[in-house]
Amino acid sequence: MRVRYVRSSCLMALAVLLLSSAASATAADKTAAGAAVPGNITEVWTFWPKPGHEKDFETTIKQYAAWRKSAGETFTWSIFQPIVGDDLTYFVIRSSHHQWKDFDANAVWGAKSKEGDKFGEQVGPYVLRSAHYFSETDPAHSHWTESKDYKYFSVDTYAMKTGTHAEQKDALDKIQKAVVDSKWPYSYQIEHQIGGTNPMVIVTPMKSYAEMADPDPSLMKVMSKSLGSDAAAAAAMKEFGSTIDHHSNTVYTYRA
Repeated sequence: MRVRYVRSSCLMALAVLLLSSAASATAADKTAAGAAVPGNITEVWTFWPKPGHEKDFETTIKQYAAWRKSAGETFTWSIFQPIVGDDLTYFVIRSSHHQWKDFDANAVWGAKSKEGDKFGEQVGPYVLRSAHYFSETDPAHSHWTESKDYKYFSVDTYAMKTGTHAEQKDALDKIQKAVVDSKWPYSYQIEHQIGGTNPMVIVTPMKSYAEMADPDPSLMKVMSKSLGSDAAAAAAMKEFGSTIDHHSNTVYTYRA
């Protein structure tokens, strides 16, 4: 699937179920073969540097990351910055593929190493404010292909209306059939944020700006072919749209 950040929320919604059957089958194969299946929990920190101290924040967070590694932390963290939207001043720091029990072990390490004190001493003076969340990946409805070449990540955030689960499922069932039948090979990940308003998030990786272009044929054409008419496709899109309270998008760049 390809989520396009410049299109409507209904277009973004088509990403939700692309190749979900393949993803489920892959996970089942790994389990059957006895291979360890990575956890699906991500820890997410967001930091807003104090105005005028962005470079100080970057320098010290880099030093602090090196200290955590030297102090024996087992988590690996990745840093991202937004490049579109009305707030480009923050950094998102994520550690993924965990099980819940991993956070207990990391908390023990944190207390022993006094990492909180180290952060306060080294990075804290340059932080204006912060936010902390967890997110849970939905592996059954994701199709993520790892690549070291990903540079940009389009992130669509959906606040869903309460009491619309049946309508949402009905629409997504139709969308799922269409996108699976089309065999679109695009990578994406579905997450559900834990904390705040608990939105659904769709992450689409891209190797270049060129990959932000809309696909051809369009998703509406794919839907029309699957459902038999343009009217049926429009109705399914409208049904899903009716379950969305509001939607937002930004694009992040990876800060290696």
